[in-house]
Amino acid sequence: MRRLIVFLYLLAPALLSAQRNLDYQLQVKADLVKKSFFVQGGFSFKTDTAAADSVDVVISQGAGPVRLQLQGAAAVMDTSRKASGDIIYRWHFRSPLPAGTALHFTCAYERGGAPAFQYYLDSTFCMAGGYGAAWYPQVTDGAGNHTRGTGTIAVTTSANLMPVMAASKVTVTGHTYTFHYAQPDIFSLYIGNYTRQEYKGQRSFYTYSLSKGVDGNDLSRKSAAVLDYLSSQFGPLDIPNFSIIEYPDYVAEITGIGGASILGGVAMPTGALREFNYALFGHEIGHQWWGNKVLSAGTKGEAMLSEGLAQYGSLQVVSHFDSTHAMAYRRTGYPGYISDQCGLGYLKNVAAGNDEALVSLSGNNGHTIGDSKGFLALELLSNTVGKAVFHKALRTIGDKYNRTGVTWDGFQMEVEKAHGSSLQWFYRQWFEQLGAPSWQSSWQQQQNKLQLSITQKDSIYHLPLEVLITYSNGTTSLQQVTIRDRSNQLQLPVNGEVKEVQVDPYFKVLHWDEALTPEALAQAKVVRVMNLRRQQKNDEAMQLAQSYIKEGFPDDQYGVEFTLFYHMGRIAAMQNKPAEALAYYERALQCVSRAPDLLAYTYYRIATLAAQGDDNALMQWAAANAVKADAARNKSDGMEAKVAGLLSSAVAKTK
Repeated sequence: MRRLIVFLYLLAPALLSAQRNLDYQLQVKADLVKKSFFVQGGFSFKTDTAAADSVDVVISQGAGPVRLQLQGAAAVMDTSRKASGDIIYRWHFRSPLPAGTALHFTCAYERGGAPAFQYYLDSTFCMAGGYGAAWYPQVTDGAGNHTRGTGTIAVTTSANLMPVMAASKVTVTGHTYTFHYAQPDIFSLYIGNYTRQEYKGQRSFYTYSLSKGVDGNDLSRKSAAVLDYLSSQFGPLDIPNFSIIEYPDYVAEITGIGGASILGGVAMPTGALREFNYALFGHEIGHQWWGNKVLSAGTKGEAMLSEGLAQYGSLQVVSHFDSTHAMAYRRTGYPGYISDQCGLGYLKNVAAGNDEALVSLSGNNGHTIGDSKGFLALELLSNTVGKAVFHKALRTIGDKYNRTGVTWDGFQMEVEKAHGSSLQWFYRQWFEQLGAPSWQSSWQQQQNKLQLSITQKDSIYHLPLEVLITYSNGTTSLQQVTIRDRSNQLQLPVNGEVKEVQVDPYFKVLHWDEALTPEALAQAKVVRVMNLRRQQKNDEAMQLAQSYIKEGFPDDQYGVEFTLFYHMGRIAAMQNKPAEALAYYERALQCVSRAPDLLAYTYYRIATLAAQGDDNALMQWAAANAVKADAARNKSDGMEAKVAGLLSSAVAKTK
């Protein structure tokens, strides 16, 4: 399902809050049929030093006037509008307030059904994400960062719907669900025709499902195992329960949100929940520590302290529960997960001219590079100092910095302290330097000695490497070497006739692998188009893709033309041009070289468009081929369930 959504957003807070003891008492009355989402109540907090002269409260633009009042303190209020459409209500105090001054606000307003980032409402479902548009009054510090709060949120809706909020305790009276937050949080609310399934493990686990194709017990059981395993590596979590929350695929398509980690839970579209994916759930559950329990204190290394470490946790989960795919995850991607979150994905971006140092990732590169180069650099760091030492440092960080947040320098210091010696050489070459190492090797056997030469082509790295020696009789030996110079002459003991020598055979060091480099260079065109899409520049992405198509592909070994047509279809579909989208998908199928990881989805999207256009014959043909293409890749995209849901919806539509 992650491939279905191009613009993926992690819903984890990045910065620390400033106001203290923020507490809410809110009531929500949601009538989805009437597109009404009415909020009223109050909230209070004690000011921090940043709020001596003024205080900001943010609410997204609603369907009517907002009544927002400050009780007691003498102040003048004005408003301004953010680019997102959120409105900033700023109170200027007539005289500076001492830190710790208690303030109390009351509010009442109709949010309505107008869509915004992470806010969507129709007659059957509502997503009100706390990290997007401000559906409730959110208090900010002087830098504009939202403050976490405790409190009570009472949600009243119709009898057939269930409100869901994670990391809280809930009581139900009639059609009113009251959520009690004892631990400060940013509040995300989902309303739908939910069925709740509970799994009892070391902690309570709940799955809130909307569709029959989602096995809540299996999801909860496996997620509980992942959470327990990561707890053993990263340290304990203090959450009252854990929730997996489903939202419809069409909402994922409209909002562009392909999965979210929130405190005490994960929210996923239907397609991502039909088959349990260890990489996906490992990443999102990893955010319970990195981005929720431990926040980044500052912008330096911010993406690595959230995205990078969550993706590192994902790799540990795969290595533990699905070790046969761990090497593929590092090198070319995990089946069914985002294909470019791997070594090849990073090399493609470098080839496309997109690279930043891990310590200063900006914008979309927090995901694009943090989840490709970033987690591999952290994996190498953990292997360099030892897994036990690295995880001890992470547990220390979780205990020591869960209230104040950790700086990037503090993170590095704690790892160094646990290691017992300086790691500045590692930090400089992997976190502060652009690119990845590149080398060439040659060897000669001299009786029981192997003379191995490794020459670094570009920047010089200090690298621990594995060397796999294969003998003529089929046996192998794995030896460890370290290179530090441009030219390295190594002598290794051997005990037979050597047939082959491989340097870093399991891709434990991110590098310009000889087999991956040609593909990375060829796919650079696709990456340039995709990066424009991630920046919401769809028209520019389409123009660039069309220019590449016009140039032609005389030797297209990697399905570049096919992939460009596929993404042109995605852009056209998002622009509500179904006929154009269908034409692009059909042109993709005519390409001589086709990308195996996108073939099943190409057929599936044709089937979806055919269903929308009531073309039953085309729908049946494309659906059958989607299942066949998926079967050829070990059913990594779960097409049987997706196609079954599509066909079922089409049948229901005709009745």
